[in-house]
Amino acid sequence: MKLNNTSEKPLYFQLKQVLKEDILRGKYKPGEKLPPESEICNVYGVSRITSRRAITDLVQEGVLYTMQGKGTFVKELKEKRELISVGGFSEMTNASGKQPSSQILSSQIIQATEEMSRKFHVKFGDAILKLHRLLYIEEALPFIIETSYFPLDHFPQLEKHIGAPSTYQILKEKYKVEFSRSEKTLEVVSASEYEADLFKCDLGFPLFSIEKLTYDSQDRPIHYSQSLYMTNRVVFNIDVDQKK
Repeated sequence: MKLNNTSEKPLYFQLKQVLKEDILRGKYKPGEKLPPESEICNVYGVSRITSRRAITDLVQEGVLYTMQGKGTFVKELKEKRELISVGGFSEMTNASGKQPSSQILSSQIIQATEEMSRKFHVKFGDAILKLHRLLYIEEALPFIIETSYFPLDHFPQLEKHIGAPSTYQILKEKYKVEFSRSEKTLEVVSASEYEADLFKCDLGFPLFSIEKLTYDSQDRPIHYSQSLYMTNRVVFNIDVDQKK
């Protein structure tokens, strides 16, 4: 893959992003040695200076590591997520010092099914906002495929405010929501053809599936989501305090 010489982004930055994506797609696997500098220059159409700058930055970022006299190798690239956290994707990503972004695949107002009416304690047929998005960290490959649901009787015209990565921030600022707790269910599923295409992974690749129901300070269920993660890209922490 040749880089874009006419882009505003410097070539070393483009090369960093491409190498990250190649690692996430499995072209270069954890523990595997990176090709020689001359080969990288040839494959991506860059100079040795550009290649060295990109690789040095990736070593500093913890994506790669070097062994004296042996070369440069790929580190295990996993994001840490707190499984029992109430916060949203953007808040957790910003807290880790990284930049979140999102792409809306679809946004539509649907009628509450029996399941949704039970989850949100609303009437059958009430308006629900269904939001289907890809969530990114540092503009690499999608980190999460997320489908979210919000009851519009609680958040009238919410669909007009969706756009920024942080939906939770919109709920806090525009609707004065205070989040109190969430219920989560975690399981491992296999990537469908649609999901494999979005994640650029193999059909059937193992994915973490998390269902989350979030409550506000009045203990009203206000947000339900289904999120998919590639199992090789995330590790979940659980902080248990025996004194509580």
